[in-house]
Amino acid sequence: MRYLLSLAIALIFFLFLLSQLPVREVIQSFKKVGFSSFLLAFLLYSLSQLTRSLRWKLILGISLKDAFFLNAVNVFFNNILPARTGELSWFYYANKLGIKLKYSLWSFLLGRAYDLLALISLLPFSYLTVRFSLIQGVFFLIFTYLAVFIIPLSSFLIPDYGKLKELKAFLRREFSSELSLKLFTLSLTTVLLKALSLYTLLLGLHSLDFFSFSFAFVGGELSTILPLHGFMGYGTYELSFFAPLKLLGYELKEGLKVGFIAHNFLLFSSAVWGALALIYLHTASRS
Repeated sequence: MRYLLSLAIALIFFLFLLSQLPVREVIQSFKKVGFSSFLLAFLLYSLSQLTRSLRWKLILGISLKDAFFLNAVNVFFNNILPARTGELSWFYYANKLGIKLKYSLWSFLLGRAYDLLALISLLPFSYLTVRFSLIQGVFFLIFTYLAVFIIPLSSFLIPDYGKLKELKAFLRREFSSELSLKLFTLSLTTVLLKALSLYTLLLGLHSLDFFSFSFAFVGGELSTILPLHGFMGYGTYELSFFAPLKLLGYELKEGLKVGFIAHNFLLFSSAVWGALALIYLHTASRS
């Protein structure tokens, strides 16, 4: 049923997209993306995956190469499989790399928590910078870093009950304020590099400054944590991308166009690294 609902969301979106944008106009918009802009955007996207992999390396204690390909295959399956079923690839391939399920589970939840924290932090930071000034945005970021510093110190608040007791023991054993700051910095850098890659790709298709664009980008990224989204994210990503732009007075037609092209670029880029990751991980498992 979830697969059918995901497919239905995607089909409804494409019908809506075609009602707002003629096919010729969509194709022309794709053609406006220069090859040099595409290559630079892909490089920045790859760097964002590298910084994200550095975070997994810190948490899991594996090589950067293994962390990079584990991350790449997880992102790829998350993009193409609906209803968050792509997350299962993380545990399958982590097991192939010799990481025990209990450890990979808590590590995965920790990494995802910092992904979400980075995205949520970027949203008010971008909004404050756009609406008021960069200084106010920086003050918010400083406050966020202070909160990140004390996160490990608050593990005593977790009750000693069931699986929460295991989580508490894991955090006390593996977690520190220094590690918390490193994880947040790497997660935030990942988000900013990914936003910059799309901003670079779409420079000729919008008139937004980087912080306004980042505000919209976070909306699209937050759609990926929904329990149900369109097939390959179509529909839910574009509309979530447009929602912040609406607050900034952007038109629906232009917002959908920019979001659609950004989404397809992310799907393509994740597929490139995902395919290479599949080859590497299955070859490594045979060895």
